[in-house]
Amino acid sequence: MAWASYDVANSVYFGIAPTLLLPLYFTGLLDGYDNPTAAWGILAAIAVLASSAVALAAAILSRHISRFRLLMAFTVGLVAALGGLAVSPGGSLLLPALGFLAAQCCYFAAATIYESYMPDLLPPDLVQRLSGFGWAIGYLGGMLGIIALLGFVSRHPAPEDPLQACIGILALLSALLFSIVLLWMRATGFTRLGENTHAAELSGFFSILSRWRAHRMLIRLLAGTILINMGIAVVVTFTAPILASRYGQTLPDLLLLLLMIHILSVPSTIIWNALLTHWSRLVPMCLLLASWGAVLLLLAFGAGPWTPQIVVLVIGCCLGATASSLRGFVAEIVPQGSAPAYFALATVAGRLAAAAGPALFAVISLRAGASAALISVLALVAAGAVLVVYHLVQGKPAQQANG
Repeated sequence: MAWASYDVANSVYFGIAPTLLLPLYFTGLLDGYDNPTAAWGILAAIAVLASSAVALAAAILSRHISRFRLLMAFTVGLVAALGGLAVSPGGSLLLPALGFLAAQCCYFAAATIYESYMPDLLPPDLVQRLSGFGWAIGYLGGMLGIIALLGFVSRHPAPEDPLQACIGILALLSALLFSIVLLWMRATGFTRLGENTHAAELSGFFSILSRWRAHRMLIRLLAGTILINMGIAVVVTFTAPILASRYGQTLPDLLLLLLMIHILSVPSTIIWNALLTHWSRLVPMCLLLASWGAVLLLLAFGAGPWTPQIVVLVIGCCLGATASSLRGFVAEIVPQGSAPAYFALATVAGRLAAAAGPALFAVISLRAGASAALISVLALVAAGAVLVVYHLVQGKPAQQANG
């Protein structure tokens, strides 16, 4: 419960800021550009690439510094960066861009450390349940943040800068929740959990890459995950601007749609996780991956008045389940003592995908339009689905051998 509560706190930022507030905020700042949505995609890709390097540094530091101290440091950095975004001067691009860069780097570095605790908490055959449970209750934090923002917007319908004010509210709420969670984790022994257990031959990130033949299962799984996450990153990064520009959705409208995603994600993640752990891994995962194809097609060609609601309905039914499942598949094959290095590799792979997806969308949309860009991303998702399904067909590994 203490570990999963961190998912609750961090979803206040990740479930709202980079998916809704920051896309609208930066597309507003970039309004003078020919294609503000594409410019936002390039900025998001740069931030993601930088966060990959910082996540890798966090894994390397974990060999010398307590993981809990690193988790605290990066969490404080996230809250500070979010607070800085709330007070950045209007009209300026440099300072908000640096604040966004810092927030993304701290978030994903903290995620690397946080997720590396999973193999230390439960045996391999239970980590998929743990991953799904953490992801499911994590949406409660996002719901709390959205409700707070809806209350603010309804009482202050025309503040001077509504987006910056909303970012400030998220910073305060994040600071409160993270303080409670980190105190709880300290009280339950996370300062000592899994320390000094690194396997010398596998504890290094570059050691895994240099011995890739011994880790073909991991590399294949991460390759599929990268391609799938490219599509998810495009959906997360561009859904709000697309719905705002094509369907005229306002900030309160988008907040309500995002709240719908969070509400649906809690039971859907639990249900999908139960199917994956008690019935079949292959059939539910195939359905989840097909759902992302449906989302991309709706964003590319949807034209009816109910398209925004249908899009968020499908996203809410598959977002948490897909992410938690892929995270759980990696945790299942982590050798004892190598969690920081494995999850650093997984985080870097995820960040590369999150950078490549929006960047690819931006480049293709500038040349051929948004619909062509979405279809191109759909083809990549299909290729990633093949790799993940192949991994599942090979059977559920109890635990990968150390060599």
